[in-house]
Amino acid sequence: MKFLQLTVLLLVFISSTAFSKSRLGEYYFGFGYTMADGGKEPSIDGDFLHLSANSPASDSADFILHFNYGNVESNSFDDSSWELGLDYIFHYDEYIFQNGMFRPFAGFGASYLSDSPKVRMNDDGFTWKFLAGTEILFSDYFSMSVAGNFKGLLADFGENDFIFDLGLTWWINDIHGVSLEYNRAFDQEVDFIGLKYLYSWQ
Repeated sequence: MKFLQLTVLLLVFISSTAFSKSRLGEYYFGFGYTMADGGKEPSIDGDFLHLSANSPASDSADFILHFNYGNVESNSFDDSSWELGLDYIFHYDEYIFQNGMFRPFAGFGASYLSDSPKVRMNDDGFTWKFLAGTEILFSDYFSMSVAGNFKGLLADFGENDFIFDLGLTWWINDIHGVSLEYNRAFDQEVDFIGLKYLYSWQ
């Protein structure tokens, strides 16, 4: 928890001397580390490598390709978990309000999940996802993303979960950025905290 507080304070302090941009409508690659903790009995503890790539599909929509792989420990047993997915995000730029501070978005996605330790779902297979949220632009260089995801298995629509997403992004310049991200899976009762480096090629 101290690491999380120090990172947030550092981002807020340093951002006063930087320049940046939004995460919507940009080309960028993300590489990061995520910790997982919590879960129903028995509790779990996991470490994940997270890769993502964002590419504009049009002036008002993005594709996000994401892959994560991790090792999860539960009751002294280790197992792996991975997921590969693609999301389509539509950002409602024509509805930006409060002097352009809020950028609402919505979308859907699909993925394949292999999750023996049951970090995300109680079974493996193809998943579907609907999401909605907003990016809040505090300044030209610092933003926060708040979103909700409703996710489930294609083979069993009764197997689903609601996931809360919160992300703080600081773009150091036009190319390099850092993101601190928190996710909460309510049904699985798992918390994810991650730090990601962002590289933009435009």
